[in-house]
Amino acid sequence: MEFIGRPMRGRFLVRQGSIGWMVYDSELKGPAQIRKNGPFAEKLTKEQAEIIAKGLANQPDS
Repeated sequence: MEFIGRPMRGRFLVRQGSIGWMVYDSELKGPAQIRKNGPFAEKLTKEQAEIIAKGLANQPDS
């Protein structure tokens, strides 16, 4: 769904963190977890963060 004049944002955003880049999870309001009980997507290069964000966005909801 898209509102007129305002595009929808995805759940996972690439942002600059205090150290390096991170994948921000807008639902959980913090760094994204790469897999359940796994590491957080933070302290990355911009390229790594973009790859992880694309992968997370393409995963089906479980």
